[in-house]
Amino acid sequence: MNEIRQEIHRDEEYLLAFRREQHRHPELSLHEFETTERIVRELERLGIDVRRMEPTGVSGEIRGTAGPGGKTILIREDIDALPTTEHTGLAFASENEGCMHACGHDLHMGMLLGAVRYLKKHEKDFAGTVRFLFQPAEESSQGAKLMIAQGIMEGVDHVVGMHISPIYPAGSVSALPGECWAACDRFRIHVTGKSCHGAMPHTGKDAALCAAAIVMNLQQIVSREADPNTAAVVTVGRIQSGTTYNIVAGEAELEGTCRSFSEELHAQLPEKMRRIAEGTAAVYGCEATLEYASLSDVLYSDPEVTKLGLAAAEKVAGKENVFISPRQMIAEDFCYYAQMVPSVFFNIGARWAEDEKVRPLHSDEVLFDEGAVELGASVFVQTALDLLAGGCPGKEVR
Repeated sequence: MNEIRQEIHRDEEYLLAFRREQHRHPELSLHEFETTERIVRELERLGIDVRRMEPTGVSGEIRGTAGPGGKTILIREDIDALPTTEHTGLAFASENEGCMHACGHDLHMGMLLGAVRYLKKHEKDFAGTVRFLFQPAEESSQGAKLMIAQGIMEGVDHVVGMHISPIYPAGSVSALPGECWAACDRFRIHVTGKSCHGAMPHTGKDAALCAAAIVMNLQQIVSREADPNTAAVVTVGRIQSGTTYNIVAGEAELEGTCRSFSEELHAQLPEKMRRIAEGTAAVYGCEATLEYASLSDVLYSDPEVTKLGLAAAEKVAGKENVFISPRQMIAEDFCYYAQMVPSVFFNIGARWAEDEKVRPLHSDEVLFDEGAVELGASVFVQTALDLLAGGCPGKEVR
């Protein structure tokens, strides 16, 4: 355990108390008002001037005084929760009904607070500036663009981000150079048929049956229309139709997501989906309309910065605990920062050893190893300091 991690480890009790308080009081995207105030209070206790972002979120800077000038590194984490009812049984489970930190953003806040606390104590030991951002609305993919519009990236040379992972072993750190997380889109298909008595289906047009056929046919995009060497996913996560058991449904609605790594396929998906939805509806005598929104682009982790970041992680976690992670179909609006400057995005392992069943992110039962807070904070600090020390000169992003 290097010096940085040893010192952050001494703050672990404080950081975990902060994490648990945030876990008890989760808030949804762009409604993180109390979350923001709790963060501000902790930062002001450290003597840090903060900037409240709009409508929520917090940023600030720590300027090293060991020398003139220097680069500016942004370290960023997210703060919003999900509309999920928690079933973890934790003593500090959510007290906000129907809202839960099921994606680990409470741990993310603890990581970033730990890093800021360390850097503030050691501002005389480095040259350059570390800007930090507690970002709202990652789950709705609105936050990064809002922060960029408010100038968070002005003068920034590199951005460092990370995400907790209940899949990877506790104590591990990983990253993938290049395209590492997928582009994410959201779609909604509305099907209009004609309602009738369930005993006389021939007098109507069954929107529920049509919707079921659309769900099946949409899978042809991946199996028959996408290059087999190109990863893609089409998932229908919600189907709503009908009013009661003996009435043929006159309307139905599907909602889901598309994930992809190919920019070409990403651009083609809306038209492919529209053609299949409208064509299938026509077969069933119904009509279908598509609403399609691109939420986030492919997340690109700069190879040079990622190499430096993995080396920094080895100093903190030990070489045996650092690895190259596979590409993942999950998405992050961190992609928008990484499009602007060379950046790195880490996975911090947090599989809970006492839990025999590994539950994924967004599960209402997901559990995390809290040691990830100390580890993530340490990786933030070591990577930021190594970047400030001269590694990875700024360059054009791909």
